[in-house]
Amino acid sequence: MKKLVLIVVLLFQYGLNAQVVIGDNIVSNTNIVKVKDGTRGVILPYSNTYTTFPKYDVASTDLFSDYPNLVGGLIYSKADDQYYKYDGFAWNPARQIQGIFQPKGSRLGISSGITIPCLAFGLGICLSLGSPVYLAPDNKSQVLVDNLLLKNASSVTIKQNGMYDIAAALGFTGGSVGAQIGITEFKLTLQAKYTSSSDWETIVTKTNYSIVFIIDTQGSKTSSFAQTVSLPAGAELRVVPTITTIGGSGGSLAAYGTDTSSINSYIGARLIKAY
Repeated sequence: MKKLVLIVVLLFQYGLNAQVVIGDNIVSNTNIVKVKDGTRGVILPYSNTYTTFPKYDVASTDLFSDYPNLVGGLIYSKADDQYYKYDGFAWNPARQIQGIFQPKGSRLGISSGITIPCLAFGLGICLSLGSPVYLAPDNKSQVLVDNLLLKNASSVTIKQNGMYDIAAALGFTGGSVGAQIGITEFKLTLQAKYTSSSDWETIVTKTNYSIVFIIDTQGSKTSSFAQTVSLPAGAELRVVPTITTIGGSGGSLAAYGTDTSSINSYIGARLIKAY
């Protein structure tokens, strides 16, 4: 009888208080927990280092054990000043592959750029002299890290079989001078060389446009993309820029280059799942 009374009391209390409200007296049935305070905040769980995150496992490929019941969990990392969320497999930083600490990610800056001269009379001709090299030294102040150890002596090389999020951005500097009205197409192509003896294959292409009116001096133009792709160990990656000018009249000369700033130019990779 006592058990029955206790159950009834608990159910009655739940019906009256289906929501926990902190800092306010207005209850809404659209939330379970409501926090309202204009002068104070909520402190969520935090950690000084990722090795103390829940489900940390040094023997696991991605450093964390799989645990579906923790999906959506949040924890703050003091090491790199950001929140991490758990996706059922691992803890992922809120800034994703842009994070300073990401045990499954790299963000590489340009160590050497290229120059792209153009000559346009109607349809422009631009000579792309190679591709930029993303082997700049790690620099946490510029959010450049290589936790996946992608940097080889002269190439960006995948070290582990798996599914990856790949993101790349490239800033173009310079402009054109001449009697031309039209557009300039700035194109990025991500290519992979799956084995040392294979040819480069295109994975994704992204295009950005700049309007040209007599003088094109609009500063840096940036193209970027993100793509999920499966890559084998040993695969090399590169980003190939292409510029095409389409003018309605007259002609122009142009000299474009690649911006080496890590804000506008980088290649990033995050290992989603190892095979």
